[in-house]
Amino acid sequence: MMRVLKHRAFALLASAALLHAAGTPRAAAAESARRPAPSGQVFLAAGLDVDGLPAVAGQTVFPGSSFETAERSRGALELCNRARLELSGGTTFRLDFDDEGLNGTLGAGGARLLVPRAVAATLTTADASVVSDASNPALFVLRVSAEGTTLTVQTGRVEMRAGGATRTAGAGESLRAARGSQPAPPQSNSLSGGQRAGIFVGIAAAVAAVLLIIAGNDNNDEETTQPCPIIISPGGPLPPGCSGIL
Repeated sequence: MMRVLKHRAFALLASAALLHAAGTPRAAAAESARRPAPSGQVFLAAGLDVDGLPAVAGQTVFPGSSFETAERSRGALELCNRARLELSGGTTFRLDFDDEGLNGTLGAGGARLLVPRAVAATLTTADASVVSDASNPALFVLRVSAEGTTLTVQTGRVEMRAGGATRTAGAGESLRAARGSQPAPPQSNSLSGGQRAGIFVGIAAAVAAVLLIIAGNDNNDEETTQPCPIIISPGGPLPPGCSGIL
């Protein structure tokens, strides 16, 4: 009798273990299905194409999207991981992203990125790849021209990898690589005011935006505010409903 009871007990335990093992993947799959897919939003759409079609302000974009801007125009995006991108005129750009990072391929033109803390950003061109330091927010510009690829860092630290070598630029420094060459040592930015503006909004506004984002990270109500485009002129009015964080 005792032997029969032991066999029954063993069978019950084995069945329970099998049910648990089968239920765990199902629970994980259900949780994954409930989690929203990564997405982003278009802020500036004039002259911007998404996957070959004209963009619309407020349009949702997904990982794997391709972007192209007309000459003398700009496009602006915000991603689910709070990264912001601004594309200059004549830019071609392919973007992948999720909650923890983003990867982009810049074929032509220029892109300015604002990357929050804990988000890793990697951008690739024909000449080099750049990787931001996720331990701190970063604001940087990557541009492709006939002379090669130029990285200009405004806030944070960003690496450039090219020709088998890696160099790091900090705030106020630039790196350049071209046609398989190694990046030259970082150069301090000594451009004129007009050149600094270039295709993007002034550095002062961008740095102020980063500082506001850092301060806003501790605000528990931040997620309830409406995001704003990254290209707000210093002292200019904010769009309706914007929190002023960025």
